[in-house]
Amino acid sequence: MRIIGRCALIICLLGVSPLLTATTVAQLSFDEVVGTADLVFEGRVVSVEARATGPRSIHTFVEFEILDVLKGEYTGTRIELSYLGGRVGNRQLEVSDMQLPEAGETGVYFVESSGTPRVRQLHPLVGWSQGHYLIVQDSNGRAHVQSAGHQPIRAVNIAPFAAAQTLNEDGVASGVQIQAIADEGSAMSAAGFKALVRERVQELTP
Repeated sequence: MRIIGRCALIICLLGVSPLLTATTVAQLSFDEVVGTADLVFEGRVVSVEARATGPRSIHTFVEFEILDVLKGEYTGTRIELSYLGGRVGNRQLEVSDMQLPEAGETGVYFVESSGTPRVRQLHPLVGWSQGHYLIVQDSNGRAHVQSAGHQPIRAVNIAPFAAAQTLNEDGVASGVQIQAIADEGSAMSAAGFKALVRERVQELTP
C-alpha cells in the first residue's frame, strides 16, 4: 500500500503532551485510483460515530447506504468504513488534513480494500481525498460531481500523467480538473462521472 499530500498525525489526550507524526501521501493518476480500488460505490452517509478502539486509539466509523456499485462484487446494502481519529468524551485523536464524510452526504467512494478489518484502517479510501467525490444537486436540480474539498470538477483527463511526489493542495488525483471558479453549471455531471468510472474499470480489467 502506498500512503498517498502532506498529513500530520496528532494525538491529543487531555493531560498528555501531543504526539506529532508526519505522514506523506503521494499523488496518483485517476486510473491508479480506479485500478487500485477493490470496491467503488455510490452511497449516502447514514451515520458517523467515533469509538475508542484501544487505550490510545480512536476511530470514526462511517456507515454508508450503497446506492450503486461501480466496481467490485459487494452485494450488501450498507457498508461501514473506519477512519483513524475522532473524539470520545475528553479524549481526542486528530489526523490533520483528513476529510471525513459527513452525515447525509452522497458521493462516489473508492475503497482500497473492502476486506480490511475496520479498526486497522488509517484511511479506507484510495489516496485519501483522491478516492472521495461528492454528488451535489445545483439550484436547477442537476446532479454534478465535486472533490472532497467541495470544488466542482470540470473534467477528468485519462491520458498518462507523471504523478507528483506529494498530493497537491487541491487534494485530487492527477488528471482531475477542478473549476478555477466555483461554477456548478459547467461541472461534470454525476451520471457522466459514473459512466467514466465504469469505462475505466472495463479498460483496466485484465
